[in-house]
Amino acid sequence: MSGERRSSDRILIVGAGVVGASIAYHLTRLGHDNVVVLDARDRTQFPGSTGLAPGFIGRLSASPELTALARDSVATYRALSRDGTDEVFWQVGCLEVATTEARLEQAHRDVEHGRRLGVEARVLGPAEAVALAPALVDADRVRGALFVPGDGAADPVLLTQRLGAAAERAGARFLFGTPVTALEREGDRVTGVRAGGEAELLRADRVVLATGIWGPVLAGRAGIRLPMVAVQHPYLYTGELPGLDDTFIDAPIVRYPDHCVYTRRHGRRFGLGSYAHSPLPLRPSVDLVSAERPFREADFGAALSDAASLVPVFRTAPRGRRLNGVFALTPDELPLVGPAPGVDGLWFAEASWVTHAGGVGRQLANMLLETGELLVDPAWLAPGRFASRSDRWIHETALAHYQGIYETH
Repeated sequence: MSGERRSSDRILIVGAGVVGASIAYHLTRLGHDNVVVLDARDRTQFPGSTGLAPGFIGRLSASPELTALARDSVATYRALSRDGTDEVFWQVGCLEVATTEARLEQAHRDVEHGRRLGVEARVLGPAEAVALAPALVDADRVRGALFVPGDGAADPVLLTQRLGAAAERAGARFLFGTPVTALEREGDRVTGVRAGGEAELLRADRVVLATGIWGPVLAGRAGIRLPMVAVQHPYLYTGELPGLDDTFIDAPIVRYPDHCVYTRRHGRRFGLGSYAHSPLPLRPSVDLVSAERPFREADFGAALSDAASLVPVFRTAPRGRRLNGVFALTPDELPLVGPAPGVDGLWFAEASWVTHAGGVGRQLANMLLETGELLVDPAWLAPGRFASRSDRWIHETALAHYQGIYETH
């Protein structure tokens, strides 16, 4: 595709969260400045999954495709991050804590797996692991740990703002307070969207949905199935603690794979999440305005209590905010990136986490502009890969993998 055509074709992105901002960023870096990003929210608000994301960036995955996307995300986030108070990514590493001999043996296998995927990792002894993150590693239970030094923690909101600002400087337009109410479809082609209070028609050569849990709602209105499931997930913060810098992170992110628990420092606070509970799906609707739902003690209380008892700082620190956030999940735990099956002009960038958003943005931008420089074989991420499966199969299979996300990601 020629540079002239790239400049003239209008690409409209629905959703200005971290994925939408990443797509705009990568499109403009490739020289395409006719990019419009629409979002229902105010510029300073983040009611979607981006605003709730804990910001863990782990590259080593059982899936080579996710590893490729995460590796590229780290490269993008490092390029955006600057020294000082506006840093968006801290490359502090990741500790996978082994509390059993079986997990320690797995850690040694993961070192070899990482070597094959180009991700450096090594196994640490108990004392080394505790020394790196004494507030987060249980000295009485650790038997060793897998350490991945190139991983780290991000500030998802600041990261998204930085991606968007860079895209705007390169010519992209962001229209906030502009809810998209429908896709405009003419036969087998999507030609634009209806947006704003007056349902104004905004035409585009290509429309990209990057709306997170709301994707199936908007696609469904145009008779298009988006095969993913929204699921609820708990996260707990401590209160602010004395002696900690609000803008500094000096300890690795920490995971306890055998317990489905992950934890990290957030400036003056610490946070943890748990997958050790029954999966709780949610069916988004047009009336749902936030990806945060009420926290129900009966659903998540025991899981977070068990997780808190595992992490040293949570045994003594005062409790802070508890949240129930919703994110999107697919049956194979890979995102949906590429053209909609059977419909021209419509593309998806859905079911992606902050961990992979940088790579997803680059992958889709290169696909849209036909550069040939792809991170992953498009077939692995194709939105139509579940076309032969029923809605029930998609729902049940995705939920069955909920705790497995922890290992895959």
